[in-house]
Amino acid sequence: MNAPRDVVSAVLADPNYQLLVQKRTRISYIFFAITLVIYAGFILTLAFDPELFGEPVGNMTMSIGVLCALLVAVSAVILIFAYVYISNRVFDPLLAKIEKDVL
Repeated sequence: MNAPRDVVSAVLADPNYQLLVQKRTRISYIFFAITLVIYAGFILTLAFDPELFGEPVGNMTMSIGVLCALLVAVSAVILIFAYVYISNRVFDPLLAKIEKDVL
């Protein structure tokens, strides 16, 4: 078996590892931007127009604030699902290939 330092060097030198890092970084930035827009939009609206969140939605008793909070929570679940899907379809095969090539 290879020494641990040799394995680390081999992984770092593997082109699939570089591709994995590049893809993860790109996806992380995209998810960060989406999350920032959703949460910052919610918080900034709450900070600068709090009366808006008190308005009812149409004829219902639910307020716009409750609806927006619900949409923020649902968006978090959707983003988690999307990340897991991407991880299973893109990242995991690359990790398996790196493991097969190096070890």
